[in-house]
Amino acid sequence: MGWYRSPGFRGLAVAATDGIIGTAGVLQGFAGAGASSSTLLVASISALVAGSAAGFGSKYAELAAERDAERAVIAAETKDLHEDSSDELAELTAHFEERGVEPGLARSTAEQMFAHDALAAQLETEHGITGPTGPAEQYLGAFATALAFAAGSALPLGILLAYPAAWESWAVFVAVLISLAITSVLIAISARTSVPRALARTITIGAVTMALSYLAGVIVF
Repeated sequence: MGWYRSPGFRGLAVAATDGIIGTAGVLQGFAGAGASSSTLLVASISALVAGSAAGFGSKYAELAAERDAERAVIAAETKDLHEDSSDELAELTAHFEERGVEPGLARSTAEQMFAHDALAAQLETEHGITGPTGPAEQYLGAFATALAFAAGSALPLGILLAYPAAWESWAVFVAVLISLAITSVLIAISARTSVPRALARTITIGAVTMALSYLAGVIVF
């Protein structure tokens, strides 16, 4: 595994939260403007598609840039080893000594690691790279992020589809806050942080976003 880190459960939960807040904000804005159910449906689908595509693109660009940087480091370390491996061995020895290893043992450890795989030893100890990132991983990470965003966006859309004739912005407001509470708890648990703080933070952001969006719709129209 290289520098790339898959979104993981917490990252996917965050993307889903973004989808919930983003789509709910768009719908509240249109609802504040007095939009019809059909207009709200189009707005919801548009927010889902656009947000998912944007999430895919931004995550792909992030992971692709990380992979490019990783490949540059690997190329530089390979070049340094070919030019002067003794200097790289000295650097690895110094690395262990700085972490409290006795000089003789540090040298012996560095030599053994060099004998096994000099490049891997340099990459892992100096840069934290345990293996090159595969080209497919940036696509998989981007797709997972987009899918999580779409899943979050689907909640407001689902409410609209379930009750198109009895659309009430307050109902979506309440449903979205409940969904945000669930995702914030999951994020806090996965990160081993305070659940109450995560709840307060996420719900506040969601409520303010929807309130401001609704107000904007009312003011504009």
